[in-house]
Amino acid sequence: ASPSPPPPSTSPSPPPPSPPPPSPPPPSSSPSPPPPSLPDPCSVDRTLMAPIDFLSSNVLYNNLNGVGPTTTDPTQILVSNVGSTTPTSGATMGMRIVSDSVYQAHKPNRNGPNAKGFFVLNIRGEVDTILNFTFVDDNSQDPVTVPNFVISIYDFDRGCIGQSAGLRNKTCDGGSFDLGEVVMAKSSTADPAQGFDAYITSGGTSEVEIGAVTGGWTSFSATLAGTGADNPGTVQGLTEDQLNKAVSLYYSNTSSFQLRVRLFPPPAFNATLTDTGRNILLSGVVLDFPGCPPPIPPSASPSPPPPSTSPSPPPPSPPPPSPPPPSSSPSPPPPSLPDPCSVDRTLMAPIDFLSSNVLYNNLNGVGPTTTDPTQILVSNVG
Repeated sequence: ASPSPPPPSTSPSPPPPSPPPPSPPPPSSSPSPPPPSLPDPCSVDRTLMAPIDFLSSNVLYNNLNGVGPTTTDPTQILVSNVGSTTPTSGATMGMRIVSDSVYQAHKPNRNGPNAKGFFVLNIRGEVDTILNFTFVDDNSQDPVTVPNFVISIYDFDRGCIGQSAGLRNKTCDGGSFDLGEVVMAKSSTADPAQGFDAYITSGGTSEVEIGAVTGGWTSFSATLAGTGADNPGTVQGLTEDQLNKAVSLYYSNTSSFQLRVRLFPPPAFNATLTDTGRNILLSGVVLDFPGCPPPIPPSASPSPPPPSTSPSPPPPSPPPPSPPPPSSSPSPPPPSLPDPCSVDRTLMAPIDFLSSNVLYNNLNGVGPTTTDPTQILVSNVG
């Protein structure tokens, strides 16, 4: 991963001290209860999410809990220009991250926004830490409430003991798993002030295990092995495998949220955990998980009028149908349709225009190849 950009030469005045976050709750030996029931994440209006983009942000401080990489900075990460509070707001906001006293990094120089658009937090192997994230006004650095936003977390996976990344598969070939990520957050039921309203994964194919941890935390844990080759290269446009290792948390009407992060080894793994660590990858973009239809932006266009009840008889060479006459009465509601998520998308015909061949290209005689028949005809579409 690319190192974090250096802080500007002129540092702003340090913000007022933030109250320290609570210490992590002790682990529980009893079985975890099931995670709380939450609203259907597909019902969240994803077009209302705040436009958060770390690719254009600027690092002002980068010294979380005093571990560096810029040890002369205040003990926090502060970035400016991460986005705005709403899709239509012109004012920019930043984000401040502070930790409890437990936080340590394996490679602190990886902390902060990177060149791929992710916000990276590097965690050392033995750490179980709570991180406080607060959106702040770029000018005053006071907290700002964001009506709707999403935090997407990527690349939940584990290593394999004794296997190089190029040779391992998802199950370590029956061997032992190495470290994996656990990210925990509180729902709005457990924490009304700064909890998430809903979460979404890729459903039945997801490799992220969801559970509940003492103290009101919902946990998201890696289950299978991965390699550097399957890491996402950008925050959007993920492959199916990359979506299977991601989760999105939806929040509303808050200026802050908490994430509790730790790494977990299997019981047989006794190596020195301080010798290793993991990157936690975050973004503020909406991911199109297969369980939900993609968000449809609102449209100001009126509904199309109803079709004519008596279509004209077709001529010998059928021209395109005439548009229906305008109607002064309101358009009828659209017919009821089956749940789109119930459609078995694995049965869809494999249609791919990238490999197709153009035979004719002269729709209605307008060209570009005016000597072709008046149509467009392509072969090998699937």
